[in-house]
Amino acid sequence: MLSRKQSGITIVELLVVLIASSILLTTLYVFTSNSINDFMRLQAEGLAHNKLSESSTRITKVIRGINQIEVAEADTITAYSYFAPHDTYTSKIRYYLNDNQDKLLAEVTPMTADYPIGSLITNQTRTVTVIDGFKKVPNKDTFMYYDGESNQLPSPVTEKQAIKNITLQLFVKKYESSNPDYVSTISSVNLRNRKSNL
Repeated sequence: MLSRKQSGITIVELLVVLIASSILLTTLYVFTSNSINDFMRLQAEGLAHNKLSESSTRITKVIRGINQIEVAEADTITAYSYFAPHDTYTSKIRYYLNDNQDKLLAEVTPMTADYPIGSLITNQTRTVTVIDGFKKVPNKDTFMYYDGESNQLPSPVTEKQAIKNITLQLFVKKYESSNPDYVSTISSVNLRNRKSNL
């Protein structure tokens, strides 16, 4: 005959085990879920920063090759330069923000020869998205222009030959963050070697 001490697990003991297990599993789930979300956020921000840096490098190479500027405004620049490394001739390139200010675009019109000799091939004009997910930050110009004395020129710049340096400020929104948060990169391009007799 079995005694009461050997009769097995009571309902109270079973409930205690179930409650303790559910607390442990809930804690484990929350910790794991937060860790995965943090990892995904950091991964996305790292990728966004890398893409932003690549875009900045690409734009600065184009700006460095400029031989004539037509428009110099806070969020727009139109100039003649080589857009792609394999281009034979310069193109007319306009960097600008779309209407929603969430994309930086480049409108590229190739030429029959280098500026100022060549003519525009308007039927081959194409628009390229340079940065998707652009973040327009208030009071931050995308393009800033400086003269030879490092004085900032007011936008729009009327005397284009005075531009000796262009600083580029690019921003993208952080992954699943509140509105003010963004990833940014700033680069400066010296134009002192730009031809002034064109």
